[in-house]
This record gives sequence, structure tokens and C-alpha cells, in this order.
Amino acid sequence: MAQPRKPKPATSRARKPAAPANDIPPLEWACAAVGLVLALGAFGFVAQDAIFGKDTPPAIEVRLLAVTATPHGYVAQVEAINHGGTPAAQVQIEGVLEGAHQPSQATFDYIPEQSSTTGGLIFDTDPRQGKLTLKAKGYADAS
Repeated sequence: MAQPRKPKPATSRARKPAAPANDIPPLEWACAAVGLVLALGAFGFVAQDAIFGKDTPPAIEVRLLAVTATPHGYVAQVEAINHGGTPAAQVQIEGVLEGAHQPSQATFDYIPEQSSTTGGLIFDTDPRQGKLTLKAKGYADAS
């Protein structure tokens, strides 16, 4: 009579042991380091602005960039610059041309702190031929 076969020990087909949990690939460490640097940089920037940032009211300066002739008048392209430490909303800009019957006005929706935006004022006569006075007339608190 034949003897029954003995099963082979399980150790002969054993799999390789899994890598230890603390064996993290170098690429993963590099990505984590980049993320940490970016997060700390963002936090530092916000903290620096909160501690040392200017909290002054908007200070709007208006500059003439160019004058362009159109079929319906002259467009004075202007830049409004906010030198203040807080943003301004609904900024009203006025341009008065010497000898003109009516000033030209424009409203800028929003000018962030330490930033600028551009727009145009329309006149019937060429602003380059007379004295053009530009100024900000008012704004709403945007903070």
C-alpha cells in the first residue's frame, strides 16, 4: 500500500516579507519637503502682512496714459493707483478740461491696496490742447 503524500511545508512557497512601514521612498520625502516649504512660506507671508502691513486708508493717484481720437470724441486713458494700505471700491475719477462745459467722470469698481487699474474718460475736445486736471473724487470702503 502506498503511503499518503505529505504536504510540502508552507515555508517553501512563502512570499517575500513586506517592506517595513518606515521605509519611505526618497521621492515621497522630496514631495513632502516641497509642500512643507510652500506651506511655511504662505504662512510666513500672511503673518508678515498681518504684523507689519500698512493699515492706511486708500490714497488714490490718477495719471494720464494716452489720448486717442475716436469718431465720437477723444478718449483720455487714465491709470488710478492706490498707494494706501487698504483697498478702495467704487472709486470715482474726474477729469476737468480747461474750457470744457462739463467734466468727464468714470467709476472703477475696485482697486486693491498697493495696486492700480486703468480706464478712460471721454471728451468732446482734444485734452492735449488744454489743461487737463485729473483727480479721485471719492471711494467706498472695500474692507
